[in-house]
Amino acid sequence: MNILTPILVIYFAVVFPTIHLVFPGNRFIYEYWPTLYFSLALTIIILSKQVSAQQLGLKDFRKSVTIGLLLGTLPAISVPLLDSLLVSTGLSQSELFTGADMRSPDEMGFNRSLTSKLFPVIIVPFINQLFLTGLVIKNLLKTQNTGQAIISSGLLFCLFQFDFSLGNLFLGMVATGLLRLSGSVLAPVLIHAGFAIAEYLIVFHYPRLISALVFIV
Repeated sequence: MNILTPILVIYFAVVFPTIHLVFPGNRFIYEYWPTLYFSLALTIIILSKQVSAQQLGLKDFRKSVTIGLLLGTLPAISVPLLDSLLVSTGLSQSELFTGADMRSPDEMGFNRSLTSKLFPVIIVPFINQLFLTGLVIKNLLKTQNTGQAIISSGLLFCLFQFDFSLGNLFLGMVATGLLRLSGSVLAPVLIHAGFAIAEYLIVFHYPRLISALVFIV
């Protein structure tokens, strides 16, 4: 796909340094600029008829949605279950978790506005997975077998997000595995949304789990 190369060059060579030089004080743009750029790139690619919605992985709705919903609910439901486990075992009273439940989302840099809650749960999973998994990773890893593609996609996902965390690595690997399994990008979108919901629950309702995650990582 000829148009993909300039889009990626502009992303890494122009947009990334510009955002960090011009918009460091705008938290929304600074945090979500990849998603905003991916949205623009997808619009250009689709309007120029370089790729169809089906080629991006928007197909096999029943199978992919079923798989995505089953796997996507696991991160979300694990949050209250893990918190209940900490309470029932008495670990919540240990020194590690002292005062952890008093953390404020505002103090941790999270905005309480409706947009800041819905954007990372709905818009980010859909746009990021459609662009990264359905377009970029799918095209870059055509010649690799499933195992190689899963590992490589985890690293690529971190690279494109400029965040080399275990969470991004795992999400990228799972997304590609689900794409290969279901043939659709919808399953990766739903599991990405599931992880985003889990993060929301931890930050706004179960803040003591942040200590548990930091300790595990």
